[in-house]
Amino acid sequence: MIASEGAELGAAPRCLGAVSGASAGPTVVITGGIHGNEPAGMFAARAVLAELRPRRGVLRGEVVAFSGNRRALERGVRFVSRDLNRGWRAPDLERLAAAPEHGLSIEDREQRELHRAILALERGRERLAFLDLHTTSGPTEPFVCFSDTVENRALACALSVNVVLGLERTVDASMLSWVSARGHLGVSFEAGQHGDPGAIRRHVGAVWLFLVAIGAIDAAHVPDVAARAAALAPEAGKRALVVEVRHRHVVAAGDDFDMLAGFAGFDPIEAGQIVARDRRGPVRAPEAGLLLMPRYQGQGEDGFFLVREVACAPRSGGADRETA
Repeated sequence: MIASEGAELGAAPRCLGAVSGASAGPTVVITGGIHGNEPAGMFAARAVLAELRPRRGVLRGEVVAFSGNRRALERGVRFVSRDLNRGWRAPDLERLAAAPEHGLSIEDREQRELHRAILALERGRERLAFLDLHTTSGPTEPFVCFSDTVENRALACALSVNVVLGLERTVDASMLSWVSARGHLGVSFEAGQHGDPGAIRRHVGAVWLFLVAIGAIDAAHVPDVAARAAALAPEAGKRALVVEVRHRHVVAAGDDFDMLAGFAGFDPIEAGQIVARDRRGPVRAPEAGLLLMPRYQGQGEDGFFLVREVACAPRSGGADRETA
């Protein structure tokens, strides 16, 4: 990222824009840049809002986009003092809301402002539908994750990319976990590697397909709908997988964690295979599976995840399922 782009992102308003439709419908909330080295989601949100404005007449409900960690976006880093996508528990948010301004870290201020914006949006609206846009430090096929309810799963599977179950159970207090606990819908979409030119295109496609799936707009009114869907389609010879998280390798301060080069998301891994090194020596996979989100950046507590394929019945009824 060049300096001028960082300054522009840092100066972005909390609300990137909103478009209200001509008839009643869902309120869709797009968040981008929750991590400061992931600006693609903000660029995509702005692009979709620009395409939506001349289509207000066929839009149902409204679409609102929020920026994430603007100070970290300005610097091009995941975070400045702590991860903005952690610490979204109700008691912590209550303490943060009451804390004096002088005692807040950069991320405390960002979180308090974003939290207030979401609470304000809740007023007068029964339910919100969130689409949180991310990228990863290593190359990966696009995927979605979410708090596993029937409704969230149906929305996630409508995007026709890899579906990851159980990630919300292993990642501590994410923003989407909090909004889901408040009764809202929520899906997180990972569009590929930071800086990949295709990431913005995939984000744009995901937003449009999400809007169709939630009932905000008909596919016939999506600009170049075939290209939007094609941006998310698996590569030739591949199919979209449904996987569940089996293991999370946690990186602590001072671990000197170093992922071995050459891994990509959903690469097959054998039990005992060396995948990284840290100050204690080789880091081995505890079981066979598929590698998810190998960490090729200096910040973050997640070294890598291991997942395995499972069956999925996303669009039929049935009880909500919690994954192990």
